[in-house]
Amino acid sequence: MPTSKKQKTAEDSSAPTQEHAPETSTPHQEAEGQKDAESSKLRDEKTIPKYEYVCMPRSHFDYEAENRALSDDEVEEDELDEKYQKEFDENKKFVLEPAKDHPERKWVIMWKSYKLFSEYRKRSRYCDPDNFGMHIYNDFAGHGLQELMENLIIAFDTSLEKKDDDALKQIWATISALSLFLNEVEMGPFIGNEDGEKVSALAELMGFTFVRALAALDHAGELKTDTAFLDIPIVITSFLEWSDDLPSYGIEGDALDWRSHAAAYFQKVKFDNEKGIATTAKLIEEAEPSDESDLTKKSGKDPWKWSKRLKEYKSNHGPKIGGTKYDITKMSRKERASHAFDGKDPLADIPEKELKAGNLEFA
Repeated sequence: MPTSKKQKTAEDSSAPTQEHAPETSTPHQEAEGQKDAESSKLRDEKTIPKYEYVCMPRSHFDYEAENRALSDDEVEEDELDEKYQKEFDENKKFVLEPAKDHPERKWVIMWKSYKLFSEYRKRSRYCDPDNFGMHIYNDFAGHGLQELMENLIIAFDTSLEKKDDDALKQIWATISALSLFLNEVEMGPFIGNEDGEKVSALAELMGFTFVRALAALDHAGELKTDTAFLDIPIVITSFLEWSDDLPSYGIEGDALDWRSHAAAYFQKVKFDNEKGIATTAKLIEEAEPSDESDLTKKSGKDPWKWSKRLKEYKSNHGPKIGGTKYDITKMSRKERASHAFDGKDPLADIPEKELKAGNLEFA
């Protein structure tokens, strides 16, 4: 039987600043991997249109999912990491290259999506006291991840209200970033949060945020095999991969009803399984796709009752959601010092303007 999905653990890090964090580091790179970033910087990031699709490395979580599916032939973590690094090195020349110039490459992402993911991955580290030699309370990091997820949901909802030509691109950019965030950032603190009711409610809301985005693409005539949104199969199967083992953590029932609809959208378009992540066939089958007739109609006023679901979530877990309450870099120096093991502000040497600009990096 395949092993269960590994819950990552945070690593101890020092905290310098870096005014221009390397955007071209691989999605899986943590502090020790930053040495590869400069070697893969092949294109001036400032020249990349924000909604252009660019090539990216195959995500590390896909290697992990493929490895778990091998069951008895599963390799050790070190060997898997070596395989990842080897393939990254072999393909880094493609990183950030325009996807239109490399139609054979399926691991592509909208530049706006990748930048958003990179920013939120960085911010996920800001809400973990372990990264600062601090202890606030046991579930602080988990609440911080929830706050970040809510911020992405707010951004998505704001995009839904827009009527300009780029509204659909912004909607999908947020969803694509969220799919990568959920799979590449440590989710243990979120899943293990003491407020299990909110964890389930947020998992449900994120899932229906996703299918609401698919409905928007469908209504715009872009849910098709030759769509302009090149990463749809990857994003659908990434959401299914993230949620695949949630029942083993008590997140089930209504919280995962959206999964069958996501799988149904995949089948409706007749996407090739090879266009999704490595375990696509298994994920689609296990999600038990709903009947196509159950998918929201194009004439629907509020597809998937999105507005109602968001309103209910705010009522039960708000009224204010999102924000920066759990961002340790936003705390006063006195407050950080009060929670530090040594009684000193761990960011004492970092200028306030650097903290406000979000330039803190871990090395």
